[in-house]
Amino acid sequence: MYRFLVCICAGLFFLSCTKRPVSPSKASRRAIDTLFQKEIIHLQPQFDSLCILMKDSIYPLAVDSILNERREEMNILVK
Repeated sequence: MYRFLVCICAGLFFLSCTKRPVSPSKASRRAIDTLFQKEIIHLQPQFDSLCILMKDSIYPLAVDSILNERREEMNILVK
């Protein structure tokens, strides 16, 4: 019985393969956008809390690297 179910599933899997290009319709794009927006809204508090936790360690490094790049650009212009 188990082998029979596995064979049917494998057969359906191989029959579902197609070589034609699949382009999303307007309805599917809208559904994808809606699901994406819902997931982003759901995850936003977690992202915010991570930003708050990491702000003290990452922000100074980012500022320093930006300042170093600008100094290098200024030195190139001066030379």
